[in-house]
Amino acid sequence: MIKRLLPVLLVLASAAAFAQTPSAAPDDPLPSLIRERETLVRQYEEANAQRNAFLANKPSKKDLQEVVDALKGIIRKDTEIVRAVQAATLRKTAAVVAENQQTKQQITVAQTDQTSTRERFHDLENQIANLQERDRQRTKKLQELQATAEEATDARTSRELLAAALAVLSVGLLFYVLKLRGRLSAAPARRRK
Repeated sequence: MIKRLLPVLLVLASAAAFAQTPSAAPDDPLPSLIRERETLVRQYEEANAQRNAFLANKPSKKDLQEVVDALKGIIRKDTEIVRAVQAATLRKTAAVVAENQQTKQQITVAQTDQTSTRERFHDLENQIANLQERDRQRTKKLQELQATAEEATDARTSRELLAAALAVLSVGLLFYVLKLRGRLSAAPARRRK
């Protein structure tokens, strides 16, 4: 039973190990251990096939000891193979864990970058809104100042026109007064003559 179970277990373990690894690593001891096990299996088969002619083709004690030694060698080799598979699995697991941690770290960095980019985007949107509000307020203030300037210009223009009209009227009245004086002074001179 052990003879049949161990090779099947070995084949399944090695098939599972090879199925998980795309190619064997250069320092992987598994292929050499499997070759050594195959050699031990051949030795076992040879030892098991030996029969002693003196014992009616039954194995002798020495033959049985060789079979037992071969089986012990196979069991030891199977143990080494199992340890090698476990070590390879452990290395693979460690590599996967490291890769997962690196992926998680990259995801965290990406999320942090995304969050900071989103915050920066919102800050820029707020700045744009503030600048637009300031621009709107400046435009409104500029329009108010322009309206005030127009009112002041209109008021100044009307004052200047009033002053000019009064100046023209004053000049006209001055000429009129001078003309009347000239007439008054000419009229008494006529009377005196």
